[in-house]
Amino acid sequence: MRKPWFFSCVYLHLMLYFKSRFGHGTYSPNCFLNLMSTIKITLTLYGPIAKFAGGKYIAQKAVELEEGQTIRDLMDKFAIPYDQKSYLFINNILSDMPGLNASLGEALTDNSRVGIFSPEHMYPYQYRDGLPMSDALTKELKEREGGAMHNTY
Repeated sequence: MRKPWFFSCVYLHLMLYFKSRFGHGTYSPNCFLNLMSTIKITLTLYGPIAKFAGGKYIAQKAVELEEGQTIRDLMDKFAIPYDQKSYLFINNILSDMPGLNASLGEALTDNSRVGIFSPEHMYPYQYRDGLPMSDALTKELKEREGGAMHNTY
């Protein structure tokens, strides 16, 4: 579906073209630069995977993506291998865990905060007493053989 301003932009584009073509102005198609909506998110990488965003132990980046892109698109953009992802949080909600890929299809929204931990990184201490989980992760854990994840030492 086209955005409401799209047709106004097309009209302006054509008007400027004809004005410049017949000597009544200069042509400038700048209104077509932002046809696709974008969103801005904050990505934070913890542990050795920080290197994918230019950090050593931790890296935080403001990222601009096209509307409707997913965690998979974000990870691909930074070339983060899926097996290097451990705990993944979207807006402080646990969305993925080690060995699972429950969050890869999760669509991101404007101003989302995404935190990805490396497998070597410990579970975040502030969540020791429990935390909310995404619907996709809850569903995947219920479908797992044994019904849940268990720590091994």
